[in-house]
Amino acid sequence: MNQFLSNKEGHGTLSLKIRRYPELIGRKLGDLMTLDDDGSIAAIGRAGAHIWNPSEDTILREADELIFYGDLDVLRQRIRPLIPIIQRFTLLSFILLLFHSCDQSTQSPIAEINNEVITLNSYINKYKDFLQQTSLQDNLANRYTLLHSLIDEVLIIDYMYRTHSEHNSIYNRQKQRIYDQLLLNEYYDFTIEPQMEASDQELRTLFVWSKTTLHIRHLFAKDFSGIRHIQDNLENGKTWEDCAAMSFKDSLLKSNGGDLGWIRMGDMDPAFESAAFQLEDMQISSPIKTQYGYSIIQVLEKVKDGFLTEQEFQLEKDWLQLMAAQYKKMPAIRDFTDMMVQEMEIDFNENDLNEFFSAIIANKESKNIYSNRPLLSFNNGHYWTAKQTYEKLDNLSSRQFKRIQDIDNLTNILKGLAVREKMLLQAEELRLSTSTSFTESLERQYHNYLVHQCLENLFDHNTQTYHDPDLKQSIYKTFRDGLAEHASISIDSSVVKNFILPLGEGS
Repeated sequence: MNQFLSNKEGHGTLSLKIRRYPELIGRKLGDLMTLDDDGSIAAIGRAGAHIWNPSEDTILREADELIFYGDLDVLRQRIRPLIPIIQRFTLLSFILLLFHSCDQSTQSPIAEINNEVITLNSYINKYKDFLQQTSLQDNLANRYTLLHSLIDEVLIIDYMYRTHSEHNSIYNRQKQRIYDQLLLNEYYDFTIEPQMEASDQELRTLFVWSKTTLHIRHLFAKDFSGIRHIQDNLENGKTWEDCAAMSFKDSLLKSNGGDLGWIRMGDMDPAFESAAFQLEDMQISSPIKTQYGYSIIQVLEKVKDGFLTEQEFQLEKDWLQLMAAQYKKMPAIRDFTDMMVQEMEIDFNENDLNEFFSAIIANKESKNIYSNRPLLSFNNGHYWTAKQTYEKLDNLSSRQFKRIQDIDNLTNILKGLAVREKMLLQAEELRLSTSTSFTESLERQYHNYLVHQCLENLFDHNTQTYHDPDLKQSIYKTFRDGLAEHASISIDSSVVKNFILPLGEGS
């Protein structure tokens, strides 16, 4: 394969073994990098096979290998976002691995930073996680490594509050986004979670799937009209390979008929997997909606483990219940959302909508964009003006905005935004944001964001830091020492040296 891929001038293969970077284990691929089409090929090496074109929701495992083929200059830009994540882990003594806000309880402090207190109990809990996630042993050096990291967090967060967060609209908008997402999660748990419980028969079906591997290929389109066009071509005599050539921009998937190789349960989008595992050899699915678009799936070969025991099933029941919830959640959310759209009876001003679409696609100012005429209205008498609609679209990420390719994409996104707004309103009415756990999650995630932003601001002005760990170390040390110089920091060294971990921890 490498010989085949490497025969194009200026192209080559870059790879990254996850086991070398424990801070990446358990993270979503989409959290680390974008997977926008740039002409390169991405795959994950897993269990002796390759997952081609992996989902951004793919959870990285210790034994995984990230593999990229394409123009080497483009690949380096794609992988570049991973570098500060990896280097920061070492540079900042695991500052981002175990980010938590400091405990404000009345227990005896192990450290005090200005008015912030790190208690022994909170520190021990974080230290146990630290040892588990890094596979390090308990010793005095590692105790101080974590403690200094936690102190650095407090210093950085204090600095960001003093200099940025309260006066920077970008940070405030991000905090609102975090708040909204947490509130939506609470709303989904309140309204949809009761539907997630799986029957014993459903769990047994998943148990069989978990012991099954599939060799699959698929055809893809971003919207339903596109996948229907592909389906019509397939039913009218076009070969699968011809349809794949129409489906994909990726050169490999174009040429190999959309072949994804061998997959196991947990490798792909839940909706995709749920459909794939129900197919028999050579059977073709109807169009399946996933979070990325629509797919038509064909199972080329299915291999089942013929030796399944009741004891093993009972041992795996808890994990199977979690998988069942994943499979059920997205369809349940989709059905719930569709029901809300119907109830709201959203009506669009078609003439203004066409002009509005043309203006935002062309990225040019238009009187219509700033118009106060209703662009879409609801059955309760409320409406969004074109100006309000444009402001709501402005909150989309660049990736979400790129999905607006035609009027249908635009109307679907606007319907989704309208439903999201209604869900948030209902969640507020249910007072789902008033719990202590919600407040703590909001603070923790926002503080984590501030730490990330601070480090990005610190290093991004000097591109050399991405390739020079020593320079990065020097820049960070100078910055950190400057913060510490104006802070009151005390550490109870006797506590650090003498506390005892619970039996079995850190040994």
